[in-house]
Amino acid sequence: MYPILEVLKYLFIWVHLFSAILFIGGSFFMWLVLVPGSKDAIKDEAERTIIVAKISKRFAKLTWMLLATLIITGIVNAIWYIPKNLYNGGYNIYLVIAMVISTAVLIIMLYGPGKHYGKLIAKYARKGDLESLTNVRKKSTLVSYVNLAIMVFITIIAALM
Repeated sequence: MYPILEVLKYLFIWVHLFSAILFIGGSFFMWLVLVPGSKDAIKDEAERTIIVAKISKRFAKLTWMLLATLIITGIVNAIWYIPKNLYNGGYNIYLVIAMVISTAVLIIMLYGPGKHYGKLIAKYARKGDLESLTNVRKKSTLVSYVNLAIMVFITIIAALM
């Protein structure tokens, strides 16, 4: 193999891993540290929601770039690292299928319900409609925890590959 290709292989792995760390670590930070911590730090619920929504919106821009990077580098890494006998038996083909399906479900969950609930939360916070805010936030939290579980599942699949 050409030396430049060896360098590129390692570069793509590093970029993929770093993007995964930021994407998954940032998501866990948001839900396990920032959101609960904001409840202690900001007593006014509407104000807290607006602040968390602004942070979430900024983080969402980063996550979409990271997700695109993960998909591109994931495909390149799969081509380089998955054995050539992928289709000749073994469990690698099942891992690849599970990875593709899990990633597709995550994208749908992030873009569909995640984005929808985020807009509703910001809207109800601006209006000061705490009852609607609480109801939507419960649904949004459930979707977010499902997303975190999917991220963990994808990480496990990646480790098995």
